[in-house]
Parts: sequence; structure tokens; C-alpha cells
Amino acid sequence: MTPTSRIKEEFYLRRTVGDDVPLFVDATRYARERAPYPLSTKRALKATCAVRTDDEVVAFSLRDYTARQAEREVEHVEDTVGTTTVTRSNVLRPRMPRATLSELAEAARAFSAVLGDELIVDLEGDLYVLALTDRRDGAGLNLVGRLSATLGGGHARTAAVDTDAEFKIPTSGVRLRVFLRSPVRRRVVAYAFSGYLSRRPGELETLTRATALALNSAHDLAAFRLLSGLGRLEAPPAPGHAAAEPSPSAGPVAFPVPVRLATADGTPAARGDVIAEIDLDRLDPVTGGLLIHLRDELTWNPAVVGSVRFESYRQVLREAIAGLIDASFGAGAVRDIAYDIMLGDVDRVAVAGLRAATAGLPALEATPARVEVRPRQPDTGRPEAARPIPSRMDAEIAGALRKL
Repeated sequence: MTPTSRIKEEFYLRRTVGDDVPLFVDATRYARERAPYPLSTKRALKATCAVRTDDEVVAFSLRDYTARQAEREVEHVEDTVGTTTVTRSNVLRPRMPRATLSELAEAARAFSAVLGDELIVDLEGDLYVLALTDRRDGAGLNLVGRLSATLGGGHARTAAVDTDAEFKIPTSGVRLRVFLRSPVRRRVVAYAFSGYLSRRPGELETLTRATALALNSAHDLAAFRLLSGLGRLEAPPAPGHAAAEPSPSAGPVAFPVPVRLATADGTPAARGDVIAEIDLDRLDPVTGGLLIHLRDELTWNPAVVGSVRFESYRQVLREAIAGLIDASFGAGAVRDIAYDIMLGDVDRVAVAGLRAATAGLPALEATPARVEVRPRQPDTGRPEAARPIPSRMDAEIAGALRKL
């Protein structure tokens, strides 16, 4: 057993702030003191994540909330004086799930002997081995093996027969655990996820997609992202949508965007093209707008390799590109296409319009906090003066993009 004196506990909430942007905030003090944590609305609560760190394992337990679950979990409190209500508030009473975290850490120690560079996934008691295509943003997961318990208390590995495993979403939601070795510290990262992954009970799901979505749910938590070394994983389409009428008219809308990246202090970081692709099967789950995947094809400055990651620029670039598409195609037309994607009804005309709108987008210059657009003048080909686009966190992006 690990000495109690070496155990560190933390507790985080993912809540919406500002322009409905989900963000992890530290609520450790509230969990320790069992104090109520104030929220602006009940639906501001998106997830909770408890963390337990010892000498061998860093365990993360994340619970993802549906809107209905958040309504039940968050209390509406009214303070009255006599018969007059003087204050109203919504509060969450955080609880540290110590038993869950302890079990997760012990399971990680048990898997340590057979854990290599791959991931072990425990889905409802069935054990799988998944391999990462790489650790960069947009990486995928492949099923490569199964694990079974041995009489001696260990685990034996067998090769995977199928390329993936399918299951139905349980009524109580998906519960899976993932174990991997940290590439930066001598620790095993153990991660437990509980939630629905935007799917309804009874709907079909796949192991690789569920694992990717579950891991992405914790990606914005810095401790998890840094210790796991994982980029944001590419989730395959949901079962039933993967090969739905793969007509040429609704093929991928992918396009290069010239980009120059710099660090916050102005040091050149990378230059070249970022390949953007508009997802024609899904919308952005946060904004309800177009979901834009970005692939890093930049040439990086050797002086910053290892200390600067593309992920630091992903959100501001995605927002800027979305704004350029709005400006080129029209916000109303983009909104109509979003409705078509939601209903699975994207047609040839819509795809052609998106391809036209994304052809020859101007170059972007970005730091982790801001993006500047450098459009080219048609008559001379020389770049105009850079125009800054603040990030969404500044709560000004919508207005700035409309002026492009």
C-alpha cells in the first residue's frame, strides 16, 4: 500500500464561463471542506474530475453530466428573511470519490506488469489493448489485443480477432477505465469515465470511438493532458453513420490554410499549412456550429520543439477559420448547413458552397491567445496590414469576425 502521507487529492469542475465556453476550474478546497460551490445556473455544470496522486499512479475519475443530471445534482438555494426571499443561488456540493480513486489506483498497479506503450481499456469488465497511431493531435486508436485473467492472478494477452468491438449504451451510461504509462514521469495514468458520450441508452457504440471521446473529455484538464502526453484524439463516426451513403457530393471538405505560429513572447514557432476539414457528420458539441478538424502539417522551429505544442494554438485557429468561412459564405448559409448536418441531410449544393467558400483563405498569424489575418490584395498580391482576431475567451470573437 502507498503511504497516506504521499497521497495528493484534487477536485475540478468543468463548467461554462463567459460565452458558454467549457472550462475546468479548481474546486479542491470546496471538496475538502464540503462547502457549496456557487454556479450561475444549474446547467453550467458539465463535468467533475477528481484526481489522486501517489508515488506510482495518478488516478483521474471524471463524471460527465447531461443537462438533466446537472439539474438534479445542483441545488437551488434561497435565503429568506421572514417571508421575503433575499438571495437565490445554485450550488454544487462537491464530494471526493475516494473509494473510486483508490480502486482505480489499485487496478493500475495490478496492470502495471503487462502495461507497455499501449492502452489497456476496461469496459464493463472486458479488457482490451488499444494502440495509438501516435500521440499528436488527430491521432487514432486501434484495437490490437484482449486481456484475460490468469489463475495466478496476472493477465494473459491474446491478439484481437476484430478491428473494433461494438456495444450498446447502457441505461446508466458508459463506464470505462483506461490505463497507460506517462511518457514524462514514472507513473501510470489511470482514468475512469462515466457518462453518455452524446449517445442515448440502447444506441450502438464502438470501443475505439467511446475511448477516444472519453479521453477527449479530460483533454482540457492540464494535469491530464501533460501527464498522459495525449493530443486530442480523432473519434471515428458513430455506428450507423460511418458508411451512410458515401456519395461524392457529400465527400470531405478539406482545405489548406497558410499559417505562421509564434510563442507568446514573439519567438517564431512554426510555418506552413494547417489542413482543415469540416465534419459533415457532426456539429461542434459546444457551439452548435461547424466542427472543424485541424491537422498539423507545419514545419516547426527546432528551438521550440518539445516546449511548444500545436494544441496550444488549436482553438484560436479553429475559431478564426470558422469566422473566415462565415465571412466568405455568409453566417446564414453556414447556419443552414449546420441544420443539414444535424439532420444528416447535407446535399451536393451545400458541399459545393463550402468548397468554394474555403478556397484560397488568407494566411493566419497566431500566438496561443490571438490570431491575425493577412489577406492578399487582388491587384498587387501584397499582404494588407494584419487584422487581429481575439480569441473566444475574450468574448469578442463574434463581433470581430463579422467585420472581416
